[in-house]
Amino acid sequence: MNKSFTLYGCSDGIEEKTVMPELTIEFLMELYNKKDFKNLVASGQQFVKSNSASAMAWNLLALGYRYSGDVPAALKVYEDLLKLNPGHFLLSTNLGNLYMAIGQVNKAIECFEAAREKQPDHAPNLEALAIAYQDVGKSSEAMKTFKKVLEIDGSKESSRYHLGRMLVRFESYKEAIEHFEKTDFGLSKSHQLECFYYLGDKENFYKNYKSLIESEKINPLMSSIGSHASVRYGVSNKENPFCSSPLAHIKEYHLDEKSGMNETLIDSILDFYRSGGADGKSQPLLSNGKQSSGNLFLQQREDIQTLKAIIEKKISEYLTHFKNSNEGFIKYWPKKYTLYGWLVAMQSGGKLGAHIHKEGWLSGSLYFKMPEKRKKDEGNIVFSLDGANYPTDGKKYPAESKKVNKGDLVMFPSSLFHHTIPFESQEERVSFAFDVIPSR
Repeated sequence: MNKSFTLYGCSDGIEEKTVMPELTIEFLMELYNKKDFKNLVASGQQFVKSNSASAMAWNLLALGYRYSGDVPAALKVYEDLLKLNPGHFLLSTNLGNLYMAIGQVNKAIECFEAAREKQPDHAPNLEALAIAYQDVGKSSEAMKTFKKVLEIDGSKESSRYHLGRMLVRFESYKEAIEHFEKTDFGLSKSHQLECFYYLGDKENFYKNYKSLIESEKINPLMSSIGSHASVRYGVSNKENPFCSSPLAHIKEYHLDEKSGMNETLIDSILDFYRSGGADGKSQPLLSNGKQSSGNLFLQQREDIQTLKAIIEKKISEYLTHFKNSNEGFIKYWPKKYTLYGWLVAMQSGGKLGAHIHKEGWLSGSLYFKMPEKRKKDEGNIVFSLDGANYPTDGKKYPAESKKVNKGDLVMFPSSLFHHTIPFESQEERVSFAFDVIPSR
């Protein structure tokens, strides 16, 4: 890789025809489009041996590395290419996307901003930049950038969806409803349902809730709202298609050395995080604490992959335990999913407000460090049907406090609200949270 070159195209694709006796760019593109990343890596490595100046080949090889799980190799390709072609639009965008995935958000922002300098009206890059701004707490910049994307391309449903979610956060429910009405992207209709619920529009709430149930698009968000509404409005929750009895589907485990958990593993992962392995993520619900960005499971480190294997085994045990459950999240367990993990570290007085994992399916929390309890329940995790500042109408909502110690693992439906109780100890409270996220 010792030559500079000219790139053409956008996002992950570049049109270039470089024919070899046995391998062609078209063949590599075909492997990429088929998501045959293992063969893409093998073929791409062979191709660049004779075509080291081919931009397309290096780009496809990097994508093959990334999606086959070899993130370090993908990073090296992009970083080396950018040294030769500083500030190049396509390379900056692709490297930024990769940085985002592994939680290095500040580096991602630098890449997206560099790409914006080259192509200020490129909607996909601007959207990626807006999402990165969100992650670091730059809400004003994020909202302006999402609006800019929609000015450029009003059909960009993903940006409309993200903008709608930001409007919900700022309690602009009526404006958010208008955006969610125009898109079916992601959980847009469930977020629209949430807006009607916040506004107390019971008629439109149940009209849309029934429509979601009939569409069979089950997800934790609509389920969580349905469970809350069953208490608020005094109606049955049996129709809830994701999980009608989430409190009954909490499962606790204790992981010891027999499970593969030990001090060496925990210390190794914490050392990686504290040395800057992942940036902090803006988390408005978190007080006196920090949350890591990106998916830590994308790190191809032995310690993190060992932890992943331990958790995957426990997920299998969870499914076996609830195999006779008729709840939707068990019956319709995703055939393919991604395991997404992050760290949450709290100091004295730290707490995390009530929330759900709306993008997940099954969620869990594994405790790496727990402070000594000076008062009953402090530092515990609390599960409830109430949260997100939903109107309660003065009703009492079911809740359960779980005492957790170092090495404990708690798994639960992603639709279940949970929060932590503040603690006074000067010791740190560190948990490794994770979600099973269906592949869409």
